[in-house]
Amino acid sequence: MCTVVAWAAFAGAASAEVVLRVAQMSDISTLDPHKAADAYSANVMRQVYNALVQPDPNMEFKGDLAESWENPDDLTWLFHLRKGVLFHNGEEFTADDVKFTLERMLDPKTASPGVTHIREVDKVEVVDRYTVRIVTKAPYAPLISNLGRYEMCMLNEKAVREAGEDYGRHPVGTGPFMLDVWRPGDRVELKKFDKYFEGMPKVDRMVFRGIPEEATRVIELESGGVDICIDLPAQDYARIKAEGRFKVYEKPSITSNYYAFNAQATPFQDKRVRQALNYAVDVDALIDAIYFGMAVKSRGPMTEQIWGFDETLPEDPYPYDVEKAKALLVEAGYPNGFKTKLYSSTQSQSRATAEQFQAFFAEVGIEAEVVSLEWGAYLAETRKGVDGMFTLGWSGTGDADGALSYLYDSKNIGSSNRAHWADSKFDELMAEGRRTLDPEKRKAIYREAQRYFNEEVPIVLMHSRKLLCGSSPKVNGFEIYPNQVYRLFNVSMEP
Repeated sequence: MCTVVAWAAFAGAASAEVVLRVAQMSDISTLDPHKAADAYSANVMRQVYNALVQPDPNMEFKGDLAESWENPDDLTWLFHLRKGVLFHNGEEFTADDVKFTLERMLDPKTASPGVTHIREVDKVEVVDRYTVRIVTKAPYAPLISNLGRYEMCMLNEKAVREAGEDYGRHPVGTGPFMLDVWRPGDRVELKKFDKYFEGMPKVDRMVFRGIPEEATRVIELESGGVDICIDLPAQDYARIKAEGRFKVYEKPSITSNYYAFNAQATPFQDKRVRQALNYAVDVDALIDAIYFGMAVKSRGPMTEQIWGFDETLPEDPYPYDVEKAKALLVEAGYPNGFKTKLYSSTQSQSRATAEQFQAFFAEVGIEAEVVSLEWGAYLAETRKGVDGMFTLGWSGTGDADGALSYLYDSKNIGSSNRAHWADSKFDELMAEGRRTLDPEKRKAIYREAQRYFNEEVPIVLMHSRKLLCGSSPKVNGFEIYPNQVYRLFNVSMEP
């Protein structure tokens, strides 16, 4: 009898689900790649979907659903697809799905923020069941890196049409995990897909929780409430590392954090005002106060890890200088300053940054009101255009075009160009960079674009924070991705 009981207990333990619990800074907004505009949603989507290509932890692009590709002429790209890949609804992935996915993104009715990454695509043609041809309107140098963005996840036409407007809550991908439960404001639960083409996932279930409060994320890690803490607060990183009870991870980021103006709103149309507020902000103090030194001051609109970064840019293009800021404001016609709003999300770092800016601006006579919004509302409001300034971060694709065009090309006003900055010279530099295939000539173009951007500054240049994560010692195989979109297929949990 005892033997039977013991065996039953053992069998029950052996069959228990292996669950990986992940804390990140915010809840997700959607699981429709064509509607998403945030890394938190992307982290979940990365487990549910695949794309034609994907970056590895070194931001090198590898085949994902495409086994190989070729560029037979300046306008044509041929992609050869994996065979036998299944969607979660049992349908096989084919060239028809690539055509449907890209054409849905290109459709103005979709209003996808990510459309800028493939706007140069002229047509998508099915050559045969496992070969697709993409033809661009002009030579398009960044196509491969752009296809590695999370917005480019491949969709199943049947699933999208069946779900209709509610597809973002009923995703169907080819990835190693499927959506099981989504409780907005609480958690997202994924379960393994046992027909995944790369093999069986190493855990049975993943749970993602959005936890904006930094102290709470740390408490959850230390108490065993979560197994991985993405965005480990900088103020806790050194202590947790020194204690040695948890694994810690650190890596430079390709993400730039910035505070953007609505460049079409008064008084931010004036370049002198924008420059003044760059001088008014003590970025070094900001880094010390909020990130405990675990960030690097921005030299321009993109980080040093991105291809095409101009190494000759000044180390500090806008050093902290209150008197220079005041002089520029006088020159622009604002000797007594003005009133504005500083928008932030409810995340701790976002709110703290807004409060720091409020204090900096007060020193030059600007009265700024801090307005904090929940993450989903914040994204929606900033997309429409705010009556003041707002703070966000952007990783891009690993290529200069992806770092710059998405946020600042005037074609993207109303979607991803939340700064509402329209500058014909900058637009032309971006267009020239995209259609130039010679890498060295492209670099020269982006060098000019970065220097021009630093002169016009539609944002307050801030910093690139180091990516800090922590995990239980039971976690194996976790790696930081510089674009902050984490692939967790290879993560396992020790008993």
